[in-house]
Amino acid sequence: MGTFYSHRKLAEDTYIEIAGVEYEDFEVGQIFEHRPGRTFTAEENRRHALRSADLSIRNVDAVYNDKVYKGEQLIAETLILSVVTAMTTKTFNKVVANLGWKNIQFPTLVRAGDTIYAESEILGKRESQSRPAQAVLHVRTRAVNQCGDEVCAFERRLLIYKRGLGPYEAAGY
Repeated sequence: MGTFYSHRKLAEDTYIEIAGVEYEDFEVGQIFEHRPGRTFTAEENRRHALRSADLSIRNVDAVYNDKVYKGEQLIAETLILSVVTAMTTKTFNKVVANLGWKNIQFPTLVRAGDTIYAESEILGKRESQSRPAQAVLHVRTRAVNQCGDEVCAFERRLLIYKRGLGPYEAAGY
């Protein structure tokens, strides 16, 4: 297992934060917790539904939710997927592109007031065959609610920069 440092020393008593984990430091089987958790609100869900044109009745009609879900606002799967993916960006910071998602699952409903926590496992890694400065990670990300129930899971492949390559070194992190 690699050692992960959050800062690099620039000079005596001067440090700069390092963004993300380097491709070379990832190993198959590693699990990364993405913190902090995230709590959802009904209002946030309604705003997301309107912005993304996800106008399904359960997202925008409070009367319907009162009747069917007894006043509990369910959180849209599109919002959950967006938030869980965003939660991973500090770890997978040097991403060039998302190459695809698969096996997306939402086994437990998320309700307004729920807090979710995410973690990712490294399933595979390989050098890019066509881009020498980049490599491919295969990860499985899952999110659980405050009770430990899995609410979202997916696999994705990420194209990421290798150590010292891409815009990060020039930017100073």
